[in-house]
Amino acid sequence: MSEVLLETNMLTKNYGDVCALKDFTVKLDCNKIYGFLGRNGAGKTTFLNIVSSRIFATDGEVKIFGQDSFNSQEILSKICYMPEKNLFIGTMRVVEILKSAALFYNGFDMQYAQELCTKFGLQTKKKYKALSRGYESILRIVIGLASRASLTIFDEPVLGLDAAVRDMFYRELIEDYTNHPRSFIISTHLIEESANMFEEVVIIKEGSLVKQLPVDELKEMARYVSGKAASVDEAVAGLNLIHSETVGATKICAIFDRLDDEKLKKLTRADLDLSPIPVQKLFIYLTSNN
Repeated sequence: MSEVLLETNMLTKNYGDVCALKDFTVKLDCNKIYGFLGRNGAGKTTFLNIVSSRIFATDGEVKIFGQDSFNSQEILSKICYMPEKNLFIGTMRVVEILKSAALFYNGFDMQYAQELCTKFGLQTKKKYKALSRGYESILRIVIGLASRASLTIFDEPVLGLDAAVRDMFYRELIEDYTNHPRSFIISTHLIEESANMFEEVVIIKEGSLVKQLPVDELKEMARYVSGKAASVDEAVAGLNLIHSETVGATKICAIFDRLDDEKLKKLTRADLDLSPIPVQKLFIYLTSNN
């Protein structure tokens, strides 16, 4: 059985009359890569800020490695949180920021950080204020990976990066995770291209947990069923329907259900088409208000 990394119980955060998190209960295991998914304003960043002790919850509890993380230097020293925006001093050079980061994380690998800077083309003598948005993201990636923290959290890590550099990041993270197993939580809106990196996803909507599932299981449960309306309606009866539309004479239904042999037999008919739902589309359906 995997060791529990992080566990929350009825976690709630209010900002005045606005409830950002409501009774949020989740359990994450050690040495996994988690995708933390939700629309803007869903409560993702609030959750990450609470986990990293940047803010305090209104109610509920958070345990990391079985301990209360608030005001625990031992626990906080094991967490590297790279938020969407960092308040680095603009006049500091990249190399100075890396040296400062090394003071916070006992396992920080400066040689690996230098290798990453070279690989991603980040000039270490540049001042932070001279970096483009993309290179700001690369600096966060370098610190997060080189920290080798027991829990590394990235909030929108690839902002401003082109497709080739994003792919380089995904491959680098997987390689370093394989060589140095630890836990990652990654919040991103680029779901389709990053989904293969995740072992498990946590989907949040309006401050509440929608789903927590291994990615393989998530994909297996999500299918499009299309064909003539009468045939589709008959096949999907009793299944969890999350979307439907009609295009001409064809009806298309999106289902999200555990499909045993009996259910699959209903769907695999000659007059029906059965196809996977892209993860991005599935996310939209599961977090839609419709």
